[in-house]
Amino acid sequence: RIAFARGTSEQSIFNTMIYVARSLQSGKKIPLLLDEVKAFALKHNQLNHMGILQLFLAPVYKFLSSLSGITFDPSTLLPQLAVAPIHDVVQTALAKKETVYVRLAVVLGLGESLFLRDFANAYKIMTRYPKLFQMLDDRQQLRITEFEVTFIGGLLSFYWARETREPQWIQRGMNALAAFEDWSKLSPWDSLHRYHLLKAELHHSQGDTIRAIESFDAAIANTKKHHHSHHEAIACEWAAHFYDSIGNNDKTKEMIQKSHDAYIKWGAVKKAEALIKLLQVVPSVIPSTMQNQNQPSMSFL
Repeated sequence: RIAFARGTSEQSIFNTMIYVARSLQSGKKIPLLLDEVKAFALKHNQLNHMGILQLFLAPVYKFLSSLSGITFDPSTLLPQLAVAPIHDVVQTALAKKETVYVRLAVVLGLGESLFLRDFANAYKIMTRYPKLFQMLDDRQQLRITEFEVTFIGGLLSFYWARETREPQWIQRGMNALAAFEDWSKLSPWDSLHRYHLLKAELHHSQGDTIRAIESFDAAIANTKKHHHSHHEAIACEWAAHFYDSIGNNDKTKEMIQKSHDAYIKWGAVKKAEALIKLLQVVPSVIPSTMQNQNQPSMSFL
């Protein structure tokens, strides 16, 4: 508010981006955040700040709407801008030399793919923009300022390690895990549950059932302790896949229900409703084989 009232255009844009990005990372309730995004959009539209509307707020709206099912009036600006695919947003940002929007758009697209378990789209994003993810190949390049893309990239890497058996994916996942082992000591509130979930996925990939269960339990417990309902939903959902892979149907159903409840708490009602339908078809809800050994499966939970 101070930046809008007394600051420059650059300050109002920067503060909007920081506020919304941090709200996304902390798991602010989706309906509340969507109301704030709408308010920011109206203000920036009045100031003719089309860059942040087109390249940041519209992709944020698309991401939150895809999970919650909440939509704005289609005649208004954000829904009109949100029809653009992430690749088009990135290309527009590159053409305008707005490099900060490039990374934000890619991370939003990757995050949406993670929550919707659209692994084929996530694979396209990571292979289309390899420079944005090359730090996963070297632990020394990973910085705590990149914790979100490191977390998402690490989870996806372990998934692809199991699906492809290609060694670079397990190494990328292990690099992300090593980074969060360090960061969890500096900021346990934001990082400890991420560390445990990555560790669970490592043990899952290695076939270490006992340690995987311990790590999934630790990840879920820490999401509850630190009130991260969005990551509680993710942790329970990935745990459901793990339990399905070892044939434990009761735990699979339990984790699906817990994931559903956490998504509802966060406000991701559309995602939750899709997830709960799977309870009717367990145990055969989670395909694990790939149609193409060179690319991740397009099936998702």
